[in-house]
Amino acid sequence: MQAKCQVEELEGRELDSFDLITVLGLLKEYDWKEIWRRYGPGGAPAGKIDLRLSSDGYYVEMTVEKLASLALSPKYQASPNLMQALIRRLLCGHRHGLIVDKLKRNGVPIEDENQFNLSCSVGTIGVDMVVNRTAGAPEHRFRKFGTSRVEQDEQRSLDHYDLVSILYLAQQNRTDQILSHYVPQEILNEGAEGDRVVRFSSQAGEHQVDFFFQRIHNDVPRGVPARGNVSSATMHNVVRRLFAGHAPELTVKELADKGIVISKAEVARGFDLARILNDNFIEMQFRR
Repeated sequence: MQAKCQVEELEGRELDSFDLITVLGLLKEYDWKEIWRRYGPGGAPAGKIDLRLSSDGYYVEMTVEKLASLALSPKYQASPNLMQALIRRLLCGHRHGLIVDKLKRNGVPIEDENQFNLSCSVGTIGVDMVVNRTAGAPEHRFRKFGTSRVEQDEQRSLDHYDLVSILYLAQQNRTDQILSHYVPQEILNEGAEGDRVVRFSSQAGEHQVDFFFQRIHNDVPRGVPARGNVSSATMHNVVRRLFAGHAPELTVKELADKGIVISKAEVARGFDLARILNDNFIEMQFRR
């Protein structure tokens, strides 16, 4: 019987989408020791780490291993960012055709559109991911969508995938790109600057997340909520935990580790988080 990894032991749960995305994030940061510490069987920095994920219509297998030398093989054509994006699209139930198109645009060779094979390497760590679409996978259900550029281009409503994308873009101070991609076109073209905000709701497990983004200026006073200036990384982790259905105490600990006091009761009924980052104001309201 394989030994449990540290995360399984400490958090009392099976590994899930939160962990696949976490491992890929640590890989981007070249933090290989942390990957093995958290996810290596018994914390051992050797052998392979096997991660699996079942979503609605897909089965994902991801293997992480230390390579003997730098990977020069052309098979390592993907990137950790692309793999994270693929996982999020699968979880959000994006159209299969859209997912296939995005992979092809990123240079991923696809021989069978019901199976994706992606590999990436950073230094001497290699990651192989196989995604199989299950037989009889449900077709994408049409949902009403708005007029923002992303919604029109991808023919879908905004969701968790976009929430994470906006957090990443805000970290890079790419406010204009956020507004051009996510503000409704009629407001972008004719509305006043103060009307150019991003506002949408999405589901994260049993919570509804009401997301708000706005460009702010230094000469305009802005009151910061009691839980203001929470880092975007913490916001991201909270959303991912809720999305994966983790126990409330894990969300409480996630915030407590960053000095934010919240109770299990608040997680159960709802809470707010906010962030001022560069010239951006971001707020999330979590409601059961």
